[in-house]
Amino acid sequence: MSLKSEIKVGYSTIEIEKRASSFSTTNMVDIYGQYLPRENKIEIQPGLSDIDEANTLLHEIMHAAVWVSSLNQGGQPLEEGDNEELVVNSLTNTLTKVLIDNKWLLPYLTKKLI
Repeated sequence: MSLKSEIKVGYSTIEIEKRASSFSTTNMVDIYGQYLPRENKIEIQPGLSDIDEANTLLHEIMHAAVWVSSLNQGGQPLEEGDNEELVVNSLTNTLTKVLIDNKWLLPYLTKKLI
């Protein structure tokens, strides 16, 4: 299945675009994607392995969920940017591994939710 051009997260329809890296790669940190809330856009680097692309998309969807639910606004639990990244990264990596290790889960959830 190919990557779709948009996804709904909460009330927001977010464009998904593969584009060459314009993200920071300083300090030996590779960033595979980014969520741009004011543009309603997720950008993902082309040429990633299947697992990196899927994990990156899920990671950026989680950032969109944090934004849409206002969890990163003043006084909320993920107000500090470092906290948001830590929580999103930890949960995304764990969820990705749950889906890999339990191949029955995604079809089961799809059947139950649709």
